[in-house]
Amino acid sequence: MDIKKGSKIITVSSKGHVTIPLYFRKRMHLSSGDQLEMTLSDDGRLILEKLPSSSDWKKLIADIPVESVTIDQDGCYDPEKSPSFDKWMHEE
Repeated sequence: MDIKKGSKIITVSSKGHVTIPLYFRKRMHLSSGDQLEMTLSDDGRLILEKLPSSSDWKKLIADIPVESVTIDQDGCYDPEKSPSFDKWMHEE
């Protein structure tokens, strides 16, 4: 059996458990409690993807401005009262 470069062989326990080798945990920045999504591809490969943690989401949204936007019955807003929203609406 040939082992691909960068791959590791792991063993499935009698209960179906596997341990992700430290090499991969470090490369994926995995910590205890992190969640992974597992997908089975059409060609039979298992794909593990790290889901964003609450701290990841906090970092992602930290710079998003928060302001109240009032939209009238015609779907219009006042750009002077909502400058960040207006800027966002006009980004390309």
